[in-house]
Amino acid sequence: MFFPISHEEDFVLVEELPSEELFTHWKASGLTPGTPVQDGSLLGDVTLVEWGCRNEWYEGRLIEDPIRIETSRYLNSKITQLDFRKHHSPLPAKIISSEEHLFAELEETKLPIVLKSEFGLAGRNHIIFKSASDSWKMSQVNKRLFGFPILAEFWVGEERFFDFSTLWDVRDGEFYYLTSTAMLIDKEGVFRGIRIGGSEFPYSASFLPPVMDLVRDVKGLIPQEYSGPCAIDGFLYKEEGRVKVQPVSEFNFRYSIGRILFEVRKKRNPKQEVVSGILILPYPKQGSLDEWSTIKRLEKELGIVMVLLTPVRDLSGKPYQNTVLYFESTEEKEPSVVESIWLSWMD
Repeated sequence: MFFPISHEEDFVLVEELPSEELFTHWKASGLTPGTPVQDGSLLGDVTLVEWGCRNEWYEGRLIEDPIRIETSRYLNSKITQLDFRKHHSPLPAKIISSEEHLFAELEETKLPIVLKSEFGLAGRNHIIFKSASDSWKMSQVNKRLFGFPILAEFWVGEERFFDFSTLWDVRDGEFYYLTSTAMLIDKEGVFRGIRIGGSEFPYSASFLPPVMDLVRDVKGLIPQEYSGPCAIDGFLYKEEGRVKVQPVSEFNFRYSIGRILFEVRKKRNPKQEVVSGILILPYPKQGSLDEWSTIKRLEKELGIVMVLLTPVRDLSGKPYQNTVLYFESTEEKEPSVVESIWLSWMD
């Protein structure tokens, strides 16, 4: 994921070298991928940029740093983030410490609720209990949420109508605002993609003021040792016909997909009215996909630009579970473009 946002003078550490076909695709799309290197092949001092902030560079290798790992766990834990969002979240949430605690909570609390793992990515590590008949989902807790403690939060379900992510740089304990993105979330709450750009960002007047208030109060809780990106995810929902703001459902102190989109768009430099998006596309279940002909056909049929940001399969031909795809479209066509890409990719 770092190749599309890297510069020619950068080195990108990889386990497997990318194909020449993909490198040519990136360069033809106006990107400037750096030089791929593998463990032990790059010696000397470097300025290390990584997805999170967990390692140090030593003699050409990444070495886990216990202090950085502990800081990362503190910052990205949904449990400790309850302190960050205190007084800023209208939806009740609490920590569940054991299976017995969860049984008691499900008997006493008002449903629906969503259970979230302490650490998880892209909305995948959660379980929704809509009614008492969902009790069978208890068996999924250890598998999908990795055990206790977990977070239980009231679930607004179909009343939730707009998901956003605000992007920040954090330096010396200060937050510096970059932009906002709109997230594409399916009915089960799973992250499918993200978009940015257009004539006017929707609902920003509703959610930006409470997010700014949140950041003002939380910055004193952030360790000075952390320096890097942050994405603050939130959403809008309706309650008794009124629009309500959940300014934060999760903090991500790392390179989020939204930050990757921001950096790729900056490299591509389209006009402001152009919408840029990223889709997370699963490999088709039937196991057959010609990605290059699909991209070429869709670009022609839809009149859009598409850039493959990650390979569809490894060099042995084995498909990856997901592929990350960037696109540019007009604002008017964007919803139908997203649907067309998704259907064509999965067909």
